[in-house]
Amino acid sequence: MAYKKLINQSGLSLSIELVSRLGSEPNQAGPIVTVTLPPGGRQTVEYGNSQNPFLNGLVVSSGSDGAFSNGSQVVTTRGSSWDNVLNTNDTLTFSGAGGLNVIGSNT
Repeated sequence: MAYKKLINQSGLSLSIELVSRLGSEPNQAGPIVTVTLPPGGRQTVEYGNSQNPFLNGLVVSSGSDGAFSNGSQVVTTRGSSWDNVLNTNDTLTFSGAGGLNVIGSNT
C-alpha cells in the first residue's frame, strides 16, 4: 500500500485531493483521494498500492470568512523537484495562504 502523512499548518481547514499515478510515468493520472484536514490536523492517508505507489499531483482548497482559495500542482516530468517532493517523502506539510505551500519530509 502507499501512504502519506499530511500535516496542516495553514491555520485553515483544507480539502486536499491526492492525485495518484498509474505506473511510474507522470502522463497517467490515477484515482483521486480526497481528505479534509482541520487546522493543526494530522492524518495518514492511503492513496495507492504496490503497483501504483506514486502521486501525480495535489489540489488544495480552503475557505474562510467568505473567501475561497484553490490551487493545484501536477507532476509533468519524472525526477522533477515537484515529483521528488511528492514521491521521495513520507510526510507532506501544508502551510501559508490557503495551505498552498507544500513541503515534503521524512519522519
